Amino acid sequence: MKNDKKQPWFSDVGTSYRGEEPYYFDAKQLPWVRHIENNWTVIRDELAAFEAKESGRLVPYMDQTMVSRPNRWRTLGLMFWTKRSTVNCASFPQTCAILDQVPRCIAISFNLLEPNTTIKPHYGNTNAIYRCHLGLDVPAPAPQCGFRVGDQIRSWEEGKVLVFCDAYEHTAWNNTGRNRYVMVFDVMRPQFSAQTRYVSSRVLASIYLTTWCHKLAWLQRLCRSRRVEWAIFHGLIGFVRAALTLHHTPIVTQEG
Repeated sequence: MKNDKKQPWFSDVGTSYRGEEPYYFDAKQLPWVRHIENNWTVIRDELAAFEAKESGRLVPYMDQTMVSRPNRWRTLGLMFWTKRSTVNCASFPQTCAILDQVPRCIAISFNLLEPNTTIKPHYGNTNAIYRCHLGLDVPAPAPQCGFRVGDQIRSWEEGKVLVFCDAYEHTAWNNTGRNRYVMVFDVMRPQFSAQTRYVSSRVLASIYLTTWCHKLAWLQRLCRSRRVEWAIFHGLIGFVRAALTLHHTPIVTQEG
């Protein structure tokens, strides 16, 4: 019998994405966007209160090679590929309540880009999600402060959601004298929703393996063999999937 189930693309296959999706999705066609935009000041104010009280809790993104100036791209994650950070969510009850109304939302984080800093061009993990940026504090429009997917540049707008395909090359920059804040959240695309656990497990396994290879020389040597790397990777997918099934929270601290 023919398998008609659409398969997502993953960056771990080692080839660039060649799909048919647009660089940016039409936010007006996604009904949950209005709910987020209607409540954006609640999210902004909760983050501002947190920053005033808990300065320093936003931490540098884990891969500093992606940033033009080290430690100037900072994040705080509330949910990572379906699993919540209990500690961080406790500090953002209103934000979590708002995002709970978004069907198939699997990741939430706050993202700070400091002045005169660029996030270098990079690719996301999969095309199975809508990646969304809600503008919270935007110091200027493009070209001073902007975002590019493929060859299309857009400006963030405060209170507006920018929705794009994370699988394409993208980059962001803030060439102003003020911080830029957005809330990043991911929503599973409907055609891949039945594969949510598998997609989450595979992306988390890829993140873990990459992180561990950077820290462990012996593992990096093992993974020089593509066959060995693939065997370790697929074993890790099974482990993470079991952990998700048992409601264990994977050890992830950041989401880009």
